Amino acid sequence: MKTKIFFFLLPLLLLLGPLAAAGADNPEDVMKKVQAEYDKSGAFQARFQQESSIKAMQQTDTAAGWMYFMKPSRMRWQYEIPAEQKKEVVSDGRLVWMYMPQDALVMVYKLDQVLRSDLVMRFFSGIGQFQKDFTISWKQPPKAGESFIIDLFPKKEQAELKRLTLTINPKTYLVDKLEFANAMGEETRFAFSQMKLNVKLGADFFSFTPPPGVQVVRETPGS
Repeated sequence: MKTKIFFFLLPLLLLLGPLAAAGADNPEDVMKKVQAEYDKSGAFQARFQQESSIKAMQQTDTAAGWMYFMKPSRMRWQYEIPAEQKKEVVSDGRLVWMYMPQDALVMVYKLDQVLRSDLVMRFFSGIGQFQKDFTISWKQPPKAGESFIIDLFPKKEQAELKRLTLTINPKTYLVDKLEFANAMGEETRFAFSQMKLNVKLGADFFSFTPPPGVQVVRETPGS
């Protein structure tokens, strides 16, 4: 179950400012601008579409919904499609709840438990350092007017993340697509749209109270 939680928490949205393709000397420079611009952002929201596959089983699952984020570590993922598999992943900056209404079940984790095993989530929470944590390279050399596509490989081996690939729009410099793979042969692809920056979201939006009758399973002491 823990691996599946991490599998759903890995998604990432990144923001960066204008940069001409001709000026992108190397992918490290692009990522520096990504992190610098992301660090300026407050709360934001976006629509996501997700596709997850396991090659060994020739199985592919799709999902869609909305995500919301507010620094430093507050987030809310609302999985709406497919309707029979709705779920919510919520963090208030201290705890992470994963609510599965069809199972009448809530899994609760400490946030630091998630961050220790998830380099992507660490950056998403504003405490990651791409230059320190990843080896960065072009997936393919950029051409004028085309998206930047960057591969990132963790410098320290970990099962949850073997590769992360970002596709960055050269006009808006939002991340249009994100792909990652883990050691279990699972691959996940996200496409983002309808991005809204600096939205007004109160801290209570990122809290979660289990509905009556729902089983609560706490994965770590004190969670």
